[in-house]
Amino acid sequence: MAVPTTGATTASAAAGTPTASAGPVFRAQDLDLCKRTDLRPLAELSLTVARTDPKPPLGHPGAACLFELRTRTGHQANLRVEASTLVSAAEAGRLYRATQQVTVMTPAGGIPGLGDEAEAFTRRSDPGFKYAEYMVHARTGNLVVKVWFSVGGASYAATETLRSKALTFLRATQAAVPIV
Repeated sequence: MAVPTTGATTASAAAGTPTASAGPVFRAQDLDLCKRTDLRPLAELSLTVARTDPKPPLGHPGAACLFELRTRTGHQANLRVEASTLVSAAEAGRLYRATQQVTVMTPAGGIPGLGDEAEAFTRRSDPGFKYAEYMVHARTGNLVVKVWFSVGGASYAATETLRSKALTFLRATQAAVPIV
């Protein structure tokens, strides 16, 4: 379901201020997602944090954190949480669709109940070990949240495990972004 928007004024668009819409307007620029992301849902996977990178989303306002992780056997794992707040729901819709168009991951279908639009993607590769990835993104008004979770090992991590963790982080990130 699309959120209707009113036209942006030049001043508000230039200032990076969200335009009026029928729904809530979000602002993620001031979030510290490295500190706000609770990693306890990963406890059962015995992952340890090797490093964090708070680099914001590329090319649009928001906040993000990449958690570089290691499995008990020393394999690579990653979790990236990203919240982008654009000037309008229409702009957020364009960002949402751009992800669909540029990802090399395989579509895994829509996910109801996560906002105006939500879908997931998966990928498995073998860069010298079994590497499984799951990405979910959702749009609500001017907010786009994306979560990418990957785990490497001697065998592929179960897609359902990756899915449940990614959805947990997506919902928590959506809840962390304030309405202005």
